[in-house]
Amino acid sequence: MSRRRAARLGAAALASIAALAGAPRPARAQAGGDAATAEVLFDQAIALMREGKYTEACPRLAESQRLDAGVGTLMYLAACYERLGKTASAWATYREAADAAGRRGQLDREQQAREGAAALEARLSRLLIEVPAGSAAPGLSVRRNGQELAPVLWGTPMPVDPGAYTIEASAPGRLPWSATVAVDPASGTATVAVPPLVEAPAPPPLPAAPAVAPRASTTAAPARPAPPDAAGMPAARVAALVAASAGVVGIGASIGVGFAARARFEDAGPHCEGDLCDDDGLTIREDALGIARAGTVVFIAGAAAVAAGGVLWLTSPSPRASAGARPAVQIGLGPAGLSLGGRF
Repeated sequence: MSRRRAARLGAAALASIAALAGAPRPARAQAGGDAATAEVLFDQAIALMREGKYTEACPRLAESQRLDAGVGTLMYLAACYERLGKTASAWATYREAADAAGRRGQLDREQQAREGAAALEARLSRLLIEVPAGSAAPGLSVRRNGQELAPVLWGTPMPVDPGAYTIEASAPGRLPWSATVAVDPASGTATVAVPPLVEAPAPPPLPAAPAVAPRASTTAAPARPAPPDAAGMPAARVAALVAASAGVVGIGASIGVGFAARARFEDAGPHCEGDLCDDDGLTIREDALGIARAGTVVFIAGAAAVAAGGVLWLTSPSPRASAGARPAVQIGLGPAGLSLGGRF
């Protein structure tokens, strides 16, 4: 179609818009609340169009058409879009009106709508979104101003209203990409190509859970004294302390035995007068004498052990002496008394 023919059809369409402005209201297909609201919105839109306020009129016509569809409302809406410069929206609405009028047998309106669409077709701006084979990652999603585009639309010049469009692309495991392209009314077709999406870096590993330290007891355990050898004391001095301790215990035991012997001796009192005793008194005094002898033996053994401990302590090497120089001591306690032996 030549530009002169397109201009002539465009002039005819504008004339039809003026005719529509003075035409009667389109008949409504339904009654009720939606139809009444659609009627109010239609009246407001026509009044705004007569004042040249197309930006405010077009949304009212679109809502009126949604609530109660009519061919006349579509014709007005297409004319409103055309005056706003939304050529693609006006072209699509004219075509919709022509189809609706044809189904209803309104041949004059059908012809008028088709002429309006034909006049706009040569002026349409288009947007071509190309997705090369190297960019078609698995699960790729392409959006235009946030609206998902089906893959069949990739590589197809789509009629769009002039303006700015944001093209976005994303895919699992890839970094998202976006670009803004301006579609000029006189530019014909604007093209934007989706590049291969860069692989997203691997997420950092999750931090390890902090180890929970056991709660410390608030009551400190009493410190045990280190054994003498652990503190560096020679074995001979350890033996000296053991011998002296045993001797002290033996002396203490002999004192107890002495008290027991005295108590046993006093038990013979009723059987004796002075040094003269009957048989029972003699037996009791002999028992007391035996206990006393045993106490004497224990006392002598304890004293010997204390003395031996003192000798070992005095003759033992200092704590700094080597382990090989430490004496080996053996102490024994038997019926004959205390025995002491070893290497010094």
